[in-house]
Amino acid sequence: MEETMPSRKRASIQFVFWTAISVLLFAYAFHTYYSGQMVEWYYHTAKSDGYAVDANAFMDATTARPAVLTVGPFAAIEGLQAVPVKKGDRLPRHANGIITTEELSSGKRALKEGTNSIKVVQPWVIKQQKGFKFKDTFKHKGIKTNPWSGAWNVVIVLSLGLSLGLMAQGLTEMIGWNPPKSTHHSFGH
Repeated sequence: MEETMPSRKRASIQFVFWTAISVLLFAYAFHTYYSGQMVEWYYHTAKSDGYAVDANAFMDATTARPAVLTVGPFAAIEGLQAVPVKKGDRLPRHANGIITTEELSSGKRALKEGTNSIKVVQPWVIKQQKGFKFKDTFKHKGIKTNPWSGAWNVVIVLSLGLSLGLMAQGLTEMIGWNPPKSTHHSFGH
């Protein structure tokens, strides 16, 4: 009986500690997502010359109702705005795609109107490549992602998995539930 009390006390401390760590990791992940920091890390630099945009802001544009983007040196893109970028430039906050200068010169999906605006008439098209049809949008186009953003995501997911696993272990030890260990049999020897 004396061995179970210190063991349960240790399990309670483990459960509380790993619960707090899990909550902090979840809060940090939600904060980076909802603040736009995670997106900013992912959409990192321009891979081609053009205009950085938030492609989600004009997905409903049509030829009859085009979206008119205001061009300017914005630090963060809010709605129907576009920022001129050169290849290798750091993208402004909330940018998730680029309308390239080639796309603007073709005038099929978007065209430059004067020096301060871009008219988007076809934000997406259905294309076929290698036998598959897909929706081609300006999102993810012309950008180079930061490879460390993927590593950051893996570290956060592994940290959450580890903390939740240790939290669950502390809980099961604290309540005294010890599931039977599974036995593995080797056949054919």
